[in-house]
Amino acid sequence: MRYLCISADPQHPVAEELRRQGQDVLVRGEAAEADAELVHGHVDVLIVEAASLAPDARWLDALRGRARPEDPLVLGLADEATDEALAPLLSAGVEEFLVAPFHAVEVRARRLLLERRAARRRQMQSTQAAARGEMERLASIIQTQADVALAGLDLSGVMGLLCERARVLCGADGAAVALLEEGYVEYRVATGSLRRHMGFRLKVEGSLTGTSLLRGEVMRTDDTEDDVRVNVVATRQVGARSMVCVPLWREARPVGALNLTSHLPNAFDDRDVRTLELMAGLLGAAMGNAAEAAARHALMEERAAALAALQESQALFAAFMNHSPAVAYMKDAQGRRVWVNEPYRRFFGLADGTDVVGMDDARLMPAASAEHVRREDQAVLASGEPSATEGMIPAPDGSERHWLTYRFIVREHSGRRLLGGVSLDVTDRKAMQAQLVVSDRLAAVGTLAAGVAHEINNPLAFVLSNLSFLSVELQNVTRELPPGRTSEMEEVLREAVDGAHRVRQIVRDLRTFSRGDDEVSTAVNLQAVLESAITMARGELKMRAQIIRDFGDVPPVEGSEGRFGQVFLNLLINAAHAIPEGKPEHNEVRVVLRASGDRVIVEVSDTGVGMTPEVRARIFDPFFTTKPVGEGTGLGLSICHGIVTGFGGDISVESEVGRGSTFRVSLPVGHRARALGRPPPLHLVG
Repeated sequence: MRYLCISADPQHPVAEELRRQGQDVLVRGEAAEADAELVHGHVDVLIVEAASLAPDARWLDALRGRARPEDPLVLGLADEATDEALAPLLSAGVEEFLVAPFHAVEVRARRLLLERRAARRRQMQSTQAAARGEMERLASIIQTQADVALAGLDLSGVMGLLCERARVLCGADGAAVALLEEGYVEYRVATGSLRRHMGFRLKVEGSLTGTSLLRGEVMRTDDTEDDVRVNVVATRQVGARSMVCVPLWREARPVGALNLTSHLPNAFDDRDVRTLELMAGLLGAAMGNAAEAAARHALMEERAAALAALQESQALFAAFMNHSPAVAYMKDAQGRRVWVNEPYRRFFGLADGTDVVGMDDARLMPAASAEHVRREDQAVLASGEPSATEGMIPAPDGSERHWLTYRFIVREHSGRRLLGGVSLDVTDRKAMQAQLVVSDRLAAVGTLAAGVAHEINNPLAFVLSNLSFLSVELQNVTRELPPGRTSEMEEVLREAVDGAHRVRQIVRDLRTFSRGDDEVSTAVNLQAVLESAITMARGELKMRAQIIRDFGDVPPVEGSEGRFGQVFLNLLINAAHAIPEGKPEHNEVRVVLRASGDRVIVEVSDTGVGMTPEVRARIFDPFFTTKPVGEGTGLGLSICHGIVTGFGGDISVESEVGRGSTFRVSLPVGHRARALGRPPPLHLVG
């Protein structure tokens, strides 16, 4: 890992400690100097100080954008673990942070976290690149088959086309078609580094190409210098260290070979061999067609051989496409199917033998999805350029599936343009990204919450103790002073005590948020819990809305009565605060309790102001609040989310500006809860 520290201190303690741990660390005093390092060199992690981000953090975004080949991770440094000191780092979205003093064990812990995060990012990018490369290879093979069909009997053109396509797809330096002639093989067509060796001849005996022809087998060597089958003099002459030879068949005998070469050892793998075999099959078919035209006296025999070769090629192509993990298809300009592979049929539930020719998008997917797909198709048909896009196409059972789709143009021999497409299911990867983002964010905030609670709790104990002492002493002094002399001091002291107790409550919330779920589950009667929460919230609700109970017959759930009470009291207080005071007869807070399969559902609805989509998207984020400064910590709903999910449930919200909000809690019914039976139903309005 390579680190770049932006600090005025050339011997910053974090930089020095990372060096002691064997890391490559640069220290630059200004952003401009760091910019030059990012542009001209590779940096894995940026180290920035919170003080430099406080005035304006936009320079950090600009700096990350300059990095190549990807944005570096950011480690933030703060002087102390206070909200004010940490706020610039949280606003800038740093991946990890350290608080002074910077101990070696903490620096090591953050370094290991950053290394794991960088490794996950590289793995994900590698997977995406491999998937995209495989789709492009499949698309090129489809296009090549169409181009070979268009080339017709132009055998020289077909050879050149297949040589070049094989060279590009396999990443080779050179490719050639070598034909057998009187004990020699001769390069008739060559591309890339072999172009200058056009007409090169070598004996069949004692060469890798010759062995491939004599045996009728595919031959591959990873290093020509160590392979006894290779004519080393010949391979050195053409500059080949790696080589693949695939026989070209005509009339059931090899007549030549399609060769790939590279100046590097170990350049080719099994996938390259399969690709070259497919190209050789296409070329063999083309050669058969050319021979048919040249030999009129054996027209019927040659036509049968060409047809057999074409069928073999098509069977190989079909087997290749039908065993691919991607779904593939071709459509005409009106969006009607011309061809689909077997994975495509399986995804849409098309039975074997179902004729897909002429089938359009509207018959296979919802109208909105069909319209989206049609727009993407039209963009490629209009521009003629291939495209790679991501989108959601639901499965026939309604589940959402996300796809990475590569679209391209295919031309028939008649000149008609078709749209080809190859799609890879990336649903599990979009899910993995979302899980990593949520996991990283909650882990970072949990670490911060635990640290802040610990740092505040000790001095807070002294403050409360001293305030209590001052209160007692003030009462003693009051007896010796004129009446009313200490009233203002008593008021100030009461306010200080109230503020300290509020800080203590915030610390308790932080501890609740940061600690793991160590509660022992018991059978809980949610109706009783809801009644208790309504009683406690009645003071907040009575001046704002009527309370409507709609309680159904539900079984107990497994969990903690106290923790669930905390959740529902929080939801009721939030519902009350969403409704202005003064007109309780015109507003209501409705509490619904009902069963749904093996789940128990609790809904708290209000007729309040509602939420915008932006607020609704962040409502469960730690420290996010819409209340004025000093009136909320932003931890309430985050804690509710942690409690509910910790007991195997889930919590969601539906809201619309001006029409109120509904929070829905779903909890599983456990084995013990089922055995206890259900409480009697209760339907009350109060």
